[in-house]
Amino acid sequence: MIVELDLFTWIDRAGEVRIGDIEEEFGLDPRALDVLITYLVALELLERGPDQRVRLMPLAAEYLVAGSPWDMRAYFGSLSERPGCVEMLAALRTGKTASWSSSPGDSRDWSERLVDPGWARRVVAAMDSRGRFLGVEFAAALDQLTGISRSLDIGGDSGVYSCALVDRRPRLRASVLERSPVDGVARELLAERGYADRVDVITGDMFAGPLPAGFDLHIYSHVLHDWSEEQVRGLLAASYAALEPGGWIVDHDAHINADKTGPLPAAEYSVMMMHGTQGKCWAVSELSVLLADSGFVDIRHQDTTSDRSVVIARKPAG
Repeated sequence: MIVELDLFTWIDRAGEVRIGDIEEEFGLDPRALDVLITYLVALELLERGPDQRVRLMPLAAEYLVAGSPWDMRAYFGSLSERPGCVEMLAALRTGKTASWSSSPGDSRDWSERLVDPGWARRVVAAMDSRGRFLGVEFAAALDQLTGISRSLDIGGDSGVYSCALVDRRPRLRASVLERSPVDGVARELLAERGYADRVDVITGDMFAGPLPAGFDLHIYSHVLHDWSEEQVRGLLAASYAALEPGGWIVDHDAHINADKTGPLPAAEYSVMMMHGTQGKCWAVSELSVLLADSGFVDIRHQDTTSDRSVVIARKPAG
């Protein structure tokens, strides 16, 4: 970006530019470029203006532009052949998901590798360890929701967030929707922790056919950031169709703020998602539009902990 594209010099020469002009000039993928711009704005290298325009901030003009007395492009250029830099530039240009492993000959992404039981256990363990830390505040953020008797955690890995929720709501019956072999790992963990009588596992693919009926709460925790806008729209539409009237939908994740200027931790996380998945960290404003387009109302946003938050919406009762 700094050297191979010389993006900051180009913006400096142009003054204020439209994001679409950057896409056209450098042949970049729209999703990847969106993530990049949000990250650079969060780093205070660019300023986002009205009408999808950006301009240089003083820090970038001083150190990342040709002709500046403190031009450091050569320093950063020395890293341009490093594997991570090469992969990131390829992602920016193609929008394609990078393979999860650096092993020669293994081009599978994270989702394709989940068919391997050993890999599935590693992934579930990783998500479970994070969820045990985040789960308490996640469950507390849902205290405002009323009329909930059955929850469905879609793509819920170990069921750790459902466990946190039933701890807080003893009368709640929770289910986790997961595909095989993750479903088996989840059942084992839930039994080991003594939750099997309160949290059950439904085997299924969230992208294959309608979602299970009879639930008044759908949870997506660190799920939507893995998928494209088209796929997210499909999931939200499926939730709207399956939820009971008056039911709730919750997206728990690291969210970009409404004006897409940060926060920096979420913008950094979004770069990782762009590189390794089909998705990104969604902005609160973007999710609000997607939810409203699916028919949801009463859309709200609330911070939880550790740069996470929830976006909550409701299916109309009538």
